[in-house]
Amino acid sequence: MKPYTIRRVPWTCEWGRFGVAIEDLGSRSRVDDVFWACHHPGRSPELRLMKRGECEQCPFWVTAARLQGDAAASI
Repeated sequence: MKPYTIRRVPWTCEWGRFGVAIEDLGSRSRVDDVFWACHHPGRSPELRLMKRGECEQCPFWVTAARLQGDAAASI
């Protein structure tokens, strides 16, 4: 098995969450934008929107639980 390095990006962080902004077009809607937010308890109560590159230096970044241990071996 080859070792790998988990990249420090929002989707690999325990605190990273994503959301979407929807544009209302009357009879239908469409995704207008996608964004990432940091949900670390130390940043509460405010939601902090993140740029992808910010995670590389973030002191709050922690490998997501789903990527640790046995779950990581199946990636």
